[in-house]
Amino acid sequence: MDRALAWDGCVNVRDLGGLAAGDGVTRSGAVVRSDSPDRLSEAGWGSLMHYGVKTVVALRTEGIDDDGAVVPGAPKEVTVERVLLEDSRDLRFQRLCIESGWWATPLQWAVMLEHWPDRCAAAVRAVARARSGGVVVSCGIGRDRTGLVVFLLLSLVGVPVDVIASDWALSMECLVADPVAQGLPVSEILESQGASVLVAVQRASDCGVEHRLIDGGLDRNDIELLRARLIGTR
Repeated sequence: MDRALAWDGCVNVRDLGGLAAGDGVTRSGAVVRSDSPDRLSEAGWGSLMHYGVKTVVALRTEGIDDDGAVVPGAPKEVTVERVLLEDSRDLRFQRLCIESGWWATPLQWAVMLEHWPDRCAAAVRAVARARSGGVVVSCGIGRDRTGLVVFLLLSLVGVPVDVIASDWALSMECLVADPVAQGLPVSEILESQGASVLVAVQRASDCGVEHRLIDGGLDRNDIELLRARLIGTR
């Protein structure tokens, strides 16, 4: 199915529905991944609300996104949940994710899951406990922070690693002409590390997603809420 959504102002928007997940499929209209909704025009916001979205989970970085304006322009009908997924001031994060050359690729997901299980758990919890209606998971360009959280969500409901990798790769295609995404040679980084997208996602999966998130404070009931939100039947 074509999962891409045309919301004026954003360039990297797609529904996470229609993906094989264990003995079911992910439900359309439940969770959407996106670049930052603050890029949306008035018409774009109209499309978002018409699609049934009630909550935007805005993934931010502590030390960089510390201002109070989470998603400027968000209508009052849309709830915005701010989650600080990263801490730019964390020296170990800088060393392992940025100085290592893994920045902006799925290679950093395993490090973030191991280093910040509490922050990862908070992002998953925000989606699981969102009010009834569609949920948008977003960051700046909808690839890196959003990519990690979408990986966590899809892993928890049993979407295979290769499907998750293919979904992440779609963002690379969407962002080819996006000036905000320029200057991050993601393909070159992966190649220099001898890893494909699939290999990078598999490394993160091998960390034990559910176990790490529970250690980070995610309640098992939250996992059931997420599965109820995201899974349909064939």
